[in-house]
Amino acid sequence: MKEAITYVTQSKYFSPVFNAAIFDGPIRIYFAQYQEAQALKLYFNLQERFGEVRKQARGIFRERGRNIFVMLYPNEEVFDGAFGDDDAVGTESLGLGAGAEAGPNAKPLIMQNRLGSDYVLGVCGPMEDDTFDTLCEEMEGIVCGPTLHSCES
Repeated sequence: MKEAITYVTQSKYFSPVFNAAIFDGPIRIYFAQYQEAQALKLYFNLQERFGEVRKQARGIFRERGRNIFVMLYPNEEVFDGAFGDDDAVGTESLGLGAGAEAGPNAKPLIMQNRLGSDYVLGVCGPMEDDTFDTLCEEMEGIVCGPTLHSCES
């Protein structure tokens, strides 16, 4: 697992602004220290939302050596540095979230991509309550996808 962590820190998704992290098995949340309240809110939301399924998923992801890296970018500039030129296959816009305006030039607040066998979820901050819900739903989809039969909370 140490190789995967080193790999993400050397990827375009990692930013020097990330000076804090929360590791919970295969789920790793990277953020700037002043975003700690948002990161903890996300972490506790995930714990509450997944319950027993979270424990199952942790075992499955550990067994397969996979991780979910959640990158909480503090602003659009840092977010664009990681995902701005992402036209690669596998990159997926996951929604606008709260406070974003819809339209042809609107930027998504959450993006997903694969990094080897791992998943990277990038969130353009600051996060609103709707963004937490969208992010939790996406993580639920990753964790419960074809791997688990049920993902009831």
